Amino acid sequence: MTNDEIFAKIQEKFPKIEKAAVQVKNYLTVRLASKDDLMAFAQCLKDSSFDMLETVTATDLLGPVDMKGYIRQQNFNPLLPEGATPQIEAAATPGYPYRPVMDLLWVFFSIKERARVFVRLEVPRENVSVPSLTPLFKSADWQERETFDLLGVRYEGHPNLVKILTPDFTQGHPLRKDYAHIKDRFDE
Repeated sequence: MTNDEIFAKIQEKFPKIEKAAVQVKNYLTVRLASKDDLMAFAQCLKDSSFDMLETVTATDLLGPVDMKGYIRQQNFNPLLPEGATPQIEAAATPGYPYRPVMDLLWVFFSIKERARVFVRLEVPRENVSVPSLTPLFKSADWQERETFDLLGVRYEGHPNLVKILTPDFTQGHPLRKDYAHIKDRFDE
């Protein structure tokens, strides 16, 4: 089945759906209009032989990384002339459309058709919340927890939405562009 055939099938049930302006490689990439469409859309894909959820992730599009979020103490490195970690400053990429949104991404795979559909959804950065896909795909469980831990995306209806990678005392979400490290008991 070609990308156009898959898209035509999807568009029958979801007429508001549109192809994303930027396609990922040669895979069909669609953009949802609202988080309210996510569960129905995922169910439609599952019923259409997209029986595997490969990836759940997100990207913060706020702007360049705030370097306050990184521990930048001296770190001996014998390959550098002074043996110290080089200090870099993040700079904005000219012309990139930074905006205060999170770009959420799900990748669905059909074993039978050997096809992938990339599903994107932009939501405001503040209080990011979308439905959990764990009732449909068990593979969403840890991936949603990871995205919650590192980016602060809340998945409504997730059975165990707790941190998975960072310690419980870590404040904030390390992959957000405005993250600032708060010293804890492991610093110094």
